[in-house]
Amino acid sequence: MSKIHWILQNNLIKSEIKESIIKTLKQDDISYEEVQVIPFSDDLPPIHQQANQYVFYGSSTLIFNAYKDAVYQKGVFYDEESFTIKNYNQQWGKKMLNYDALMTCLADFSEEKYDLESLWFIRPIADSKAFSGSVMSFSEIQRLTQNLKESNNPHLSTQTPIAISSPKEIEKEWRHFIVNKNVVSSSRYAQNGHLSVSNTDISDELIKFVENCCLQYTPHDIFVMDTALCNGQYFIIECNCFNGTGFYSHDIETIVKKINQFLSSC
Repeated sequence: MSKIHWILQNNLIKSEIKESIIKTLKQDDISYEEVQVIPFSDDLPPIHQQANQYVFYGSSTLIFNAYKDAVYQKGVFYDEESFTIKNYNQQWGKKMLNYDALMTCLADFSEEKYDLESLWFIRPIADSKAFSGSVMSFSEIQRLTQNLKESNNPHLSTQTPIAISSPKEIEKEWRHFIVNKNVVSSSRYAQNGHLSVSNTDISDELIKFVENCCLQYTPHDIFVMDTALCNGQYFIIECNCFNGTGFYSHDIETIVKKINQFLSSC
């Protein structure tokens, strides 16, 4: 059986989430340690305990630094080639909300001849958090492109790969935590474009849609999928790496237990 050891960031994440994870780890006699993370640092905090399997949970800084470390990379459930909108569209096709997305970059797209007031949904292709997906007019995209030409932004440039698609009218959005192709816990987080958190409207049809998608493809054995209801039909919005993804009205205890059970069996 694998010895599992969790590394939990003790700053910049909600204390109630950290305490819920710790409570579950103690119940199952799983070891853990807390680390202090310096924002935007390129250094991984010291890890004091050895294990066969690590699990990191915290901010993007912690996760990216662990992922690039050969010793700890396995403790981040991520692959930079798999967690991209381009890959999701290739794997799931029209199950994706933005299957119509154009894979391009700001420099190229801003040179196109579109109506200045035409609206577009724009987001990074990679799961890099370089910027948040948003709806912008073509003129706003051109201004952003020009501003980036004059800036020294280390995370975003006019050549950053982006996905651009038509805006969609989304009725509801949910987040699902998935382990070994099974939905472990789900929560709605938005309704009609506004924050709306609830775990009471998770239909059997929605769970069936998600798990059928997982039978077709998963970017990792442990990951997070966001879904949407649009025009009366369910779609995948995107997937996220578990290690840095936030919870809504999710059953954190069950999620942590299922992850540990799965890792113990590997």
